[in-house]
Amino acid sequence: MKKSKTIFLVEDNRLYQLLFIQVLKDIKHAILYGVANNGKEALEKLENSAVLPDLIVSDINMPVMDGMECLTEIKKNPKIKDIPVAILSSSTSQIELVRKLGAKVFLKKSSDGNTLREQLEQIIHSDFTGDRQITI
Repeated sequence: MKKSKTIFLVEDNRLYQLLFIQVLKDIKHAILYGVANNGKEALEKLENSAVLPDLIVSDINMPVMDGMECLTEIKKNPKIKDIPVAILSSSTSQIELVRKLGAKVFLKKSSDGNTLREQLEQIIHSDFTGDRQITI
């Protein structure tokens, strides 16, 4: 039996948050851990939580603290540095940079529910041991 994975979404766009939550509800073995509106809020929630998510999915462009700054801070923090991070972006120009910063997944952001579901299913069922990185 597969273990369910908890996913923490870091996204400032409320419509995308709603789409993500709706799609996630339809995916077997996926549970929403929570939502943060920017990287600063995400770091605060993670630092103050006794239970951590299995995966963080973060938009790259957000106010206050963007996804790359958040990823950099996650990788510095011993408590949360081993949580795999998937970076969402509508542009693929930053793939190499987010990989160097330690992202395990680069997701091309889609507002199509079916595409998003396929992407999420793929990362939920992926094994992120070692240095494995994927682009979806």
